[in-house]
Amino acid sequence: MSEPTITHRPLKATPSLSAAVDAALVAGERRRRRQFMIMATMVGVLVLTATVGMSIGAVPVPVGQVWSIIWQHSTQSASAATDLGVDSIIWQIRFPRVVLGALIGAGLAVLGVVVQAMVRNPLADPYILGVESGASAGAVAVIFYGGAFSSNVITPTVGGFLGAMGTLFLVFALARSNGRVSAVRLLLVGVSLSYALAGFTSFVLYSTRDPAAQGAVLFWILGGLGGAEWERIPVVVGALAIGLGCIWYYARPLNALAVGDESASALGIDPDKLRVRLFVICSLVVATIVANVGPIGFVGLVVPHVARLLIGADHRRVILASFLLGATYLVAVDIVARTIFAPSEIPIGVVTAMLGTPFFLWLIRRRGAAALKEAA
Repeated sequence: MSEPTITHRPLKATPSLSAAVDAALVAGERRRRRQFMIMATMVGVLVLTATVGMSIGAVPVPVGQVWSIIWQHSTQSASAATDLGVDSIIWQIRFPRVVLGALIGAGLAVLGVVVQAMVRNPLADPYILGVESGASAGAVAVIFYGGAFSSNVITPTVGGFLGAMGTLFLVFALARSNGRVSAVRLLLVGVSLSYALAGFTSFVLYSTRDPAAQGAVLFWILGGLGGAEWERIPVVVGALAIGLGCIWYYARPLNALAVGDESASALGIDPDKLRVRLFVICSLVVATIVANVGPIGFVGLVVPHVARLLIGADHRRVILASFLLGATYLVAVDIVARTIFAPSEIPIGVVTAMLGTPFFLWLIRRRGAAALKEAA
C-alpha cells in the first residue's frame, strides 16, 4: 500500500491580522517621520537662536556679516573690508559666549535626563549630589582667601572644580556601607553636604566687608556666561564628549532602570552598580560645568520634560532632543540676561529660575496626579 500524501499548505493571515500589522507599520513610519522632523526643526531653531545671539547687543551686527566673520576665521581668509572692532566683538566675545552657552545648556539638559531616570523622580536635577554646592564653596574660598579675583579669573575656576571633586569623593566615602554604595545613601549624604557647604558659602559672604568681592561671588554663584572665552571651550568640550559619550552607551539600560529595578535586574543589569557609574559620570561633568560658569539651575530640571513631551520616552531619542533643546534654551536665556537691562547684565541663573519655576509648576499641573505619583 502506498503511503498517503500529506500536503503542507502555508498558513494565511486573516484579513483583520494583516490589516493590523499594516496599520502598525504605517503608524511606526509616521512616528519616525514626525520625530525626524522634530529633530530637524530643533537643529534649525538652535542655529537661528545662535545667530540672533551673535547679532544683537550694544553694537548690532547684520546676520550676513556675523557669518562672514565666522567663515573668515574658520578658513583663515581675512578680508580687508571687515571692521576690526566688529570682528573682535563677534569672534572674541559673542561667538565663544554662544558656543559655551550651547554646550553648558546641552550638558545640563542631558544630565537631567539621566538623573531623573536613575532616581525615578521627575523633580530631580543634575545637582542632586551636592557637587554644585562644593564647587561654589571652593570658588568662594579661593576668591576670599586665595588671591585676587580680578587679576586671575582662572583661580576661582580651579577652586570650583577642586571643591566639586572633593565633595564628590566625600559623598561616596560617607555613603559606603559594608563595601556597597546604595542610591538612597548617596542622595541623603549629598543633600546633607549640600546644605553644609551652602552654609559655609553664606558665612563667608556674611563675614566679608569687601563689596567688590561680594559682588563677584554673588554673580559667580548665580551663574553667568560673562567670562566666556576660547580658552574655556576645549575643557568643556572634552568633559562633555567623554561624559555624554558614556551616557549614550548606557541609553538602553537607562530605559530599563527608569521602569524599575526589577525590570533592570531581569535584563541582567545591576541597578546599584549602574547608578554609581552614572552618578560618577554626571558629577564629573557637573563639576566641570559649575567650575566654568557657576551653578545654573532649572535647565536640567525642565528641559527633559519638554523633550519627552515632544519625542517620547526612549532615552536614545530623549538624550538627543534634550541636547538640542538645552543648547537652544540657554543661548536664548543668555540673550535675555544680557539685553533686557542693557548695558547691565543679569546673572543667567536668575533668569532660568524666573522662567523655569512657572513652567515647571504648569507642567506638574498639566500632568496632574501622575506626576505626583512618580515623585513620591
